[in-house]
Amino acid sequence: MSRNRLMLLLAVVAAVVVAAGGFFLGVQPQLDRAATAKSDTESISAGNATTRAEIARLREQAKSLPQMRTRLATLRASVPDSAGASSFISQLNGTADATGVQVATITVGDATAYNPPAATPEGTTGGEPASSDSAATATSSATPTAAATTPAAPETATDSSITAQNFSVIPVSVTVNGEFPEALAFVKGVQSNARLFLIDSISSSSPSTAAADSDAQAEEPSWTFSGSIYVFSDASSTAAAKG
Repeated sequence: MSRNRLMLLLAVVAAVVVAAGGFFLGVQPQLDRAATAKSDTESISAGNATTRAEIARLREQAKSLPQMRTRLATLRASVPDSAGASSFISQLNGTADATGVQVATITVGDATAYNPPAATPEGTTGGEPASSDSAATATSSATPTAAATTPAAPETATDSSITAQNFSVIPVSVTVNGEFPEALAFVKGVQSNARLFLIDSISSSSPSTAAADSDAQAEEPSWTFSGSIYVFSDASSTAAAKG
């Protein structure tokens, strides 16, 4: 091989080496940076799209914010963060005046901590399972009979945010004098008041003949409604009170 050809071959090899080195040392890092920048751009674009969607959702919810505040105020009046016995009694007296009954007594007991009920186990029906002997008898019977059904126990609804620390129950008993239509109207009025009064017991008594002869007012029967009012003190209301 002549000297000129050897020099030409070495020059070609050197050029290839320089080109390869330039690619791996200069071009490839730039390509990697460009790929990384493109990936970051796509990730940022996806994040921006998610943020825009969340902003649009919040804007849509903000339109109903006044209604939500009104609803919250209604619920707060129904179950306030304090006993408010005097205002509750005023509501009862107002309802009595509006419905034509006369309030005889109002008893407001002491508040007690809420005792959460045990959740109903899934699949529990509340009844005793049928014995295998009775099942076999029913199966072997020649005359078809309707299968006995046991009513399912009502499902107990619980909420972990309602605890003995923030929820209290106050027993209340109200006795009024009046005829049945007026007493019924009184109950409906009480149930429509701002403060929730859950009635779970109703009793009535009629005046004796001697009492009716001696006192015209005693001619009206007496009705006693017993139940509970509630107090819910959440963290936000407690913080507001301290502030």
